[in-house]
Amino acid sequence: MKTTLTGLAFGLSLTVAATSAVAQEPLKIGFAPPVYDTLDYFGQFAAGFQGEMDKLGVPIEFTARASASEANVQQQLDIVDDLITLGVDYIVVGPIDYFGIVPALQAANEANIPVIVINHLDVHPDDAKVDVLAYSGYSHAEGGQVTAEWALENVLTGGDKVGLMFAEPGNQISEQRVGSARDIWKDAGVEIGFEHYAYWEQAKAFDATERLIIANPDIKAIYAGNSSMAMGVAVALDGMGETDVSVFGFGAVPPELDMIWEGKIRGSIFRDSQSSGRYIAEAIASHSKGEEIDQQYPLDMVMVSSREDILTKVPEDALRLMENWSDIEKELPNAGK
Repeated sequence: MKTTLTGLAFGLSLTVAATSAVAQEPLKIGFAPPVYDTLDYFGQFAAGFQGEMDKLGVPIEFTARASASEANVQQQLDIVDDLITLGVDYIVVGPIDYFGIVPALQAANEANIPVIVINHLDVHPDDAKVDVLAYSGYSHAEGGQVTAEWALENVLTGGDKVGLMFAEPGNQISEQRVGSARDIWKDAGVEIGFEHYAYWEQAKAFDATERLIIANPDIKAIYAGNSSMAMGVAVALDGMGETDVSVFGFGAVPPELDMIWEGKIRGSIFRDSQSSGRYIAEAIASHSKGEEIDQQYPLDMVMVSSREDILTKVPEDALRLMENWSDIEKELPNAGK
């Protein structure tokens, strides 16, 4: 494994050469996620992807590059352009912006490099003029709706006040996740106490929470549009001794699952990104042999809001990454068998 960090051009550059007993040229896979960490959605996608390629006996050269900021669309465009220059066989991209990534997808099309879009399921409209080999993801708006409806059944009622944490202004994913919940809550008579932009970042959400709570002491819940922001909110509230404010996130990555296990986050939407990685590995392996593949590979979403949910709804591969794994392992249904 060769890992290089190039802080000026890219936040992360990771190249992995995977070998196989099969005597064939490795497929060169370029991966352009908005962020890359072994515990986040895209890091878990990569783990599932590389693991499945190994099982399939398909040798690959896997190059992953992420921008320094999850809000930097131009940097992601530059990363895809660089992957095209490297002459990869396939490009897998997790768009920072669903439409903002279109010029990069068009450039890959012109270079005759098949592209796969992850963390989205919707096919780009015809007027985008892009050819995407496959999509793997889910409806971000549906996840927001599930969160909103679950909260109305278990935490909120008309007259309660909630706070909302978005990414940056205009971010489509953030608007779908949080905006869909806001609309449902407003229709149910829930008051929106504040809307804040924390740019997907835990530190920004943490720094803003104390003053937002002081200005809105009657807030009943805060919904943050990703795991990082939710964890920032939860850590800030914990430090303030605010135990009556329910925190909702989106993503349920292992560190966020730990906070749900510990009662610091009330609930979050879980998506099995490792299964997404496996789907796309199988799709690329088939396509490379000239076989037809599906264009859409959907993921299920579930609300995780308790220890029981963690034990019954989250795959063990994800549980093993949690800090509380030693305790969780003892409580799994097949423990001791």
